[in-house]
Amino acid sequence: MVHRIWIKNLGLAVQAADGANLLDILRHEGLAPEAPCGGRGSCKKCAVAVDGIEQLACRTTVKGDMTVVLPEKSGRASVLVSGCGVSSEMDPICPGYLLAFDIGTTTIVCYLLDENGTELAAAGMLNPQAPFGADVISRIQHALSGTMERLTSCIRGGLEELTIQVCRKAGIPADQIGVVSVVGNPCMQQLFLGILPQNLASVPFAPVITMSSVCPAKDVLPLWENALLLTVPDISGYVGADTVGCVLATRMYEDERLTLMVDIGTNGEMVLGNRDRMVACSTAAGPALEGAGIKFGMHGAPGAIDHVRLSGGALHVSVIGDEPAKGICGSGLIDAIAHLLELGLVDMRGRLAASSDHIDGERVVRLTDTIYITQNDIREVQMAKGAIAAGITLMANQLGTPVSEIDRVLLAGAFGSFLQPESVCRIGLLPPVLLGKIQAVGNAAGSGAKLAACNRREFARTDELVKKIQFLELASLPDFRHKFAMNMRF
Repeated sequence: MVHRIWIKNLGLAVQAADGANLLDILRHEGLAPEAPCGGRGSCKKCAVAVDGIEQLACRTTVKGDMTVVLPEKSGRASVLVSGCGVSSEMDPICPGYLLAFDIGTTTIVCYLLDENGTELAAAGMLNPQAPFGADVISRIQHALSGTMERLTSCIRGGLEELTIQVCRKAGIPADQIGVVSVVGNPCMQQLFLGILPQNLASVPFAPVITMSSVCPAKDVLPLWENALLLTVPDISGYVGADTVGCVLATRMYEDERLTLMVDIGTNGEMVLGNRDRMVACSTAAGPALEGAGIKFGMHGAPGAIDHVRLSGGALHVSVIGDEPAKGICGSGLIDAIAHLLELGLVDMRGRLAASSDHIDGERVVRLTDTIYITQNDIREVQMAKGAIAAGITLMANQLGTPVSEIDRVLLAGAFGSFLQPESVCRIGLLPPVLLGKIQAVGNAAGSGAKLAACNRREFARTDELVKKIQFLELASLPDFRHKFAMNMRF
């Protein structure tokens, strides 16, 4: 039996089979609300109104005709496109305009360059796979359960849309593109290329893309009919080509200074070393720092609290777009917790003071009349920061050097670009001893993708870097559990 679903606020009708899951139907139609938990019912962010009653789309079974009202979408999220600003001699693998992509779990960024390496246009978007979960684990599970084709279609559709945007801005036809380079984490790369990520679902989590490759770009996306597609290799199953791009762009591989490069996204990828030796690791930081799993967590879009300051013993919030607060993004969350520690409202174990407000039996701290931080929010941040801080310590141990000997810290990615170093060090996400050594380097992964597109030797160097960088499997180290537990404390 087929039922009619009327999407009231869009004036659109879709059909669904009896017994179908509403979130699956909305995903298929490209209408799904956010579902950071991947549809498991734990994040409670896919709420819709069904016949006037709010309920979770992921827990709603279609049993008859229904009227659905989707949640109002927040304003367009800010996607970081600026990078390291490095340049290279022009020697592309073939003539024509150049495209470079950074495919992240949360966002996708595209750059269009001319044959002189000048950036003509850039554009970014939220990853359209978001309704399938905020983290790579959720998307791997969906791919293995039969939605692989849909996930690949989402990614390729996003890249096609961005290609059209930048070509329109620059006033050139897509058939004049000669090179397309792509970086991304291993899961995003495999989903983009149509490679089932079953290798990432079980030990030893071995990467499939271990060497750089070149193929006709039209084999992946017909729009790129005259281009060659350059794929950058991965370091491990969870340290990918995006990390290789960061190392390439920051030139840390040729610097004598001991450098820590940290790219905090839905996972935390880190590289520590210099021209003599480098080690890398991935931490299960989770997507909390990008808003998922947080009561009022959201992307850095209008309405998001992006910073919190302490003045006169009170918390004051900064909201993107200077409009009423709708939620809080990662940078605001880190600021808030840092100040709560200063006020004594959170102790070293992460417990909110008994004097805190209580909502539904849980301790909370209000940031505005409608937005508050819960005890669970703080626990989510503790888990993320504990894993990252433990990873830094263990990488330093592997190199036989104290953390205090690190000469500089490069924060890559959108999250790192908006963090207040004082807040990051106050909560212990980065060791306090490194406070004066921190600098943001923007979308370094995207800068690395541009370098690979511009110069064939830079592209070849990615293979050299993969061989040089030693991957450190944190979970296999006997000290990891202890270091993780210790670093959970503030």
